[in-house]
Amino acid sequence: MAIENPIHVNECGLPLNAIEWLETHHRSKLRERERMIQDLHLKEGSRIVDAGCGPGLWTPLLARAVGQHGRIIGIDVSAEALVTARQRSQGQWYEKQVLYKQGSMEFLPVASGSVHLIFSANVSQYLPEPVETFAALGRYLVPGGQVAIKDIDFGTMRFYNVDPILQARVFQAREDWERQRLLEGYIFEDSWVGSKLSGYLRAAGYDHVQERSYKIVRQAPLTPEIRSYLQGIAEWFICEDAPFLERDEVKRWLQCFKDGEECALDQERFCYEETEFLVTRTWSGQAPSHYVASLYPATSDSTSV
Repeated sequence: MAIENPIHVNECGLPLNAIEWLETHHRSKLRERERMIQDLHLKEGSRIVDAGCGPGLWTPLLARAVGQHGRIIGIDVSAEALVTARQRSQGQWYEKQVLYKQGSMEFLPVASGSVHLIFSANVSQYLPEPVETFAALGRYLVPGGQVAIKDIDFGTMRFYNVDPILQARVFQAREDWERQRLLEGYIFEDSWVGSKLSGYLRAAGYDHVQERSYKIVRQAPLTPEIRSYLQGIAEWFICEDAPFLERDEVKRWLQCFKDGEECALDQERFCYEETEFLVTRTWSGQAPSHYVASLYPATSDSTSV
């Protein structure tokens, strides 16, 4: 099957990761994201890795939390996103606090035992082996350092004035497709990952995992950012040819969100909600029980922050 009509894809082939899309998504949920960072209770002067930083949207939130003596290193696989992140920080109050580097979560370009927090938002949904990846993170933390993983879970999404039967069909079809899409030549994706994160951390050998959930509710009238976000998400649900849906179902779903008199987003009683998850664990200084260091040798490109 050919890869057709991907939605908001970046140069690495990751869906919903085009820079303009990420910026719109960020603005649409900014107040909840500010609260997530506040709930981490970061200490001033902390050294942080933002793993999967994208175009640097979380950087000012993290920089404000750690104060002018704190340091942040943003890491991403996308060169395009890193260019945007650097440009975004130029001339800003937090510019001297941040350094951006290309790399992956599996092999962070930082020294072992050098950072107080590894923060990662909306990255775990693209990890084929999240347990192994999370197990590798602890070695980069100082004793008492913290891992904080945040992600979405579209199993929690509801549109309250859209046909519930059609909505259930679309959501189930997308979940079924995500179980198969890797076999069809697509990049791995699990958009139902949020509620699984705490289990993944425990399976990686961590204990005392804390989970926080953040319900996001938006009602009419919608801001341009949230309206654009919801239209993009609606289109994403039926992208890649939606092989588990009938063509008529695809057509009816799109009609619910298409601009015009029938658009559900513009109805006076429109309401939508979803829940995002943030899981944290404090690092004791002992490797998780099944972590095998030889599988993750230290990178030669280490950077102290």
